Amino acid sequence: MRNLNSKLVMDFISEQGYDSIDKTYVAYTPLENFVCIAIAESYDNETEENSAQLAVEAVLTAFEKKPSLKRLREYFRYANEQVMLHSTRSQLKVSLTVLVSDYTRMRYAYCGNTRLFILYENILTHVSKTQTKYQQLKEEDGEEQIDPEEIHNLTEYLGREKHVSPFVSKVLELTEGSTILFATSNLWGGLSEIEVLDAYESTNTGREFLEILQELLLSLQEERDQRMGSFTAAILYIEKTFKEDVQKKKKKKRMIWMAVAIPVVLFIIVSIVILCIRAWDRRKIKEIEKSDQRGVRYMNYSNYDKALTVYEEAVKQAETLSLNNLQYIDEKNELIDTVTDREAILTLYQEAEAAVLGGQYEQAVKLYAQIQKEAVYQGFDTLSADAEKKVEQITARLQIMQYISLGDLYNSTEDYEEALFQYNRALNELTRMIDLELQGDVQAKIFAIHQKQKEDAEAQEAAQKEEEQQKAEAEQKKAEAEAEEKAAAADRAVIRINTYIVNANNALEEGRTRRARELYKQALARYNKFTGASEDAEKLYKDITALGQAITEAEVKAAEDAQEERLAQAAKYALQAKEAARGGDPARARKLYEDALAVYRELNIWDERMEAVYDAIDELSQGSSQGADTVPVQESGQGQDAGQPGNETQTAGQEDAAQG
Repeated sequence: MRNLNSKLVMDFISEQGYDSIDKTYVAYTPLENFVCIAIAESYDNETEENSAQLAVEAVLTAFEKKPSLKRLREYFRYANEQVMLHSTRSQLKVSLTVLVSDYTRMRYAYCGNTRLFILYENILTHVSKTQTKYQQLKEEDGEEQIDPEEIHNLTEYLGREKHVSPFVSKVLELTEGSTILFATSNLWGGLSEIEVLDAYESTNTGREFLEILQELLLSLQEERDQRMGSFTAAILYIEKTFKEDVQKKKKKKRMIWMAVAIPVVLFIIVSIVILCIRAWDRRKIKEIEKSDQRGVRYMNYSNYDKALTVYEEAVKQAETLSLNNLQYIDEKNELIDTVTDREAILTLYQEAEAAVLGGQYEQAVKLYAQIQKEAVYQGFDTLSADAEKKVEQITARLQIMQYISLGDLYNSTEDYEEALFQYNRALNELTRMIDLELQGDVQAKIFAIHQKQKEDAEAQEAAQKEEEQQKAEAEQKKAEAEAEEKAAAADRAVIRINTYIVNANNALEEGRTRRARELYKQALARYNKFTGASEDAEKLYKDITALGQAITEAEVKAAEDAQEERLAQAAKYALQAKEAARGGDPARARKLYEDALAVYRELNIWDERMEAVYDAIDELSQGSSQGADTVPVQESGQGQDAGQPGNETQTAGQEDAAQG
């Protein structure tokens, strides 16, 4: 009846853009007394089906079963259930706007960033908002300071979680001659409201209006050199509305007056009900806030299982809050969103832990990355740090598994050295992790390779022994033949070694220590190669040992003489510095003290003599002349014992002096 006595004209355009499939969808269903229009846009990675179409069809199905201006939330709830049900391969995300009209009035609801504009006589009489970060920033800071990318940063959408919270408008009257424009984000985000009004003003028909919007959007895309995805624009032109019966209006007014006739009773009843509801709401809100505080405390202590239990209970309590009354409505919505979001992130953490236990490391990394972002957004630094640490542990485990796989590969090709190298790399990484089972497996693989190498070595050794035994029998005869020749060679070697010993003793007597040391080394080298009789070897050993001891004593004596000479030089520098300090020449005194320190460092002397020189330099720096009196004078021949540590370093001149 209403449909026949009214005229609503519907038209739309749609572009796929650069998306692999069309990400937008619009449809409407006119019934006898109601009409429903739905427009949706998807934000998921699904490439086989359009989740926007799925949401729109679900809304229209629910509408056809129970058409009403009051059931918009039920339509959204059913559409959300269908989107969640089809989120099998990946999570589906849909933004949706729905309008229901009885051909006289209208009511709309939205979830996400699809919008509607009501135009009448070249002005915008009504513009819907969005559930996005863009809308929040716009209300706080103004539109000029907002990044346009925040348009696609949704705060609510279908498929996000089990419960969806769309915005539902109040009942609005349909105005004849007005046009309702439905637009997806790529369209209204690319065109300003002024550009939409200009396009509407310059057209005569709805189709022409849509085509101008399309051309304008595509031209702006080319000017800005942007790749645009799918977009859809639809219009509903209100040419004629259904006129309600005047008698029914009068009857309605009489009923209103009758309701007003008993204001006192209604006021008392309503007041009591409101007070009860307020008290009940306050009590529930306090309980949920306490649960939230406990959950936050558990999360800060990294007790996520306990925190999840607390937030699951908090969500159940939040579901009992009535959103139909307006008491504390903002506080209740915010509290419901808070506990729901925190339950979701903890559930996500539990799924990530299960993925790790199930060996699904790539899935776990993705979940932890999502947890990290959500934790930063919600202000849980501890959870964010734990998620980051989990990602690092999984990365390390994947690297370890790669090492083990390479080790298995090399082991299968009998390249045991490379296999052991890879297994040991894995074992070194495992020492940083607590995984005794995997560590035991790697150690078992290493042990098995060692056993295999040992068995191969034993078999090779047995074969080598057999071969050596055969060679020994063959060489025994050869050795007997060579024995006589070796005996003769040993006699010649004895003569040569004795010659070196005699020449070395003569050089030592003449004071040529270096020459004696060279002859001693040649005699010792030939002795080490000597293979003659043991009697000759013993005689040569005694002679060479005596020669070496005599050379060492001579070298030690020369080193001691050189060291005493250097200590005397250091004492001389100290005395000269003392005199220079007394004579009023601190620069020369400091230079001489530095020379004395250089000698002590050269001889590796770090006793009170060094300390005295440092004290004297400090006194010079302070302008005092008392430091020079504290410098000890080392007389010649009173240096450290040459056998003490620190006296092994000699200069080139000292070595020459020691060797004559």
